[in-house]
Amino acid sequence: MRSEQPPRIAAWMLRHFGCSPNNDAVIGDLDERYRLGRSRLWYWRQTLIAIAIGLFHEVWRDKARTIAAIGTGWIMLGVYRLIRDRLLDVISFELSPQTALAQYVFRRLLPRGWLIYYQWVYFVLLALVVATLGAMFGAFIGWVVAKFRPSSRNPIVVAYAVSFCGYWVYTILRLIVKHGLGAILIIPGHELRGLFVFVLVQSVWMTIIASILFGGGVLKSRVEHSSRDGAEKRNE
Repeated sequence: MRSEQPPRIAAWMLRHFGCSPNNDAVIGDLDERYRLGRSRLWYWRQTLIAIAIGLFHEVWRDKARTIAAIGTGWIMLGVYRLIRDRLLDVISFELSPQTALAQYVFRRLLPRGWLIYYQWVYFVLLALVVATLGAMFGAFIGWVVAKFRPSSRNPIVVAYAVSFCGYWVYTILRLIVKHGLGAILIIPGHELRGLFVFVLVQSVWMTIIASILFGGGVLKSRVEHSSRDGAEKRNE
């Protein structure tokens, strides 16, 4: 039996990333037409179109400020990468299984043949460090980008996040073109571990993107708004 509720993920995306000043009216119109018999595919298509058109119109309407915000965000991202690389040089050395600390600690925590296990733990620890640092910087960058247009922060923050996602996709495609499957199966002869590392790296990218959106208020404001709506419905 067909549900009268529109696709949840599509509705969530439109509610959070819709950039049109009339986003609430767009949501209401799509919901009503869906209940009148439109398909889930139609709802998804209209959601993506509404997000793209709203973002384009708002960015085009304030091009100079958007370019300045995105440029500032990328400069700050460059600073983050410099700090990250310096920090990783130190941390990767300290966490190396060849250090006395690793030899002392992990021989007591892990069973015999601990080095085999530690090679997995090592990448997890590095990913946690980078993800934590990236989340802090991402939230700060999102906050700074949103300040360029505080009265309507959604379009400018989403535009920066889209540019970041574009760079993410470009990086993956460039590695695949240059190295083939070696871009994913990073360690020859250890394909499973290589794939595991690849997944960890992508999770770090996603953490930074989410922190940019949250720091810019794109997610936070919608969460607060949804909480207020829920409270009002309960009071009724």
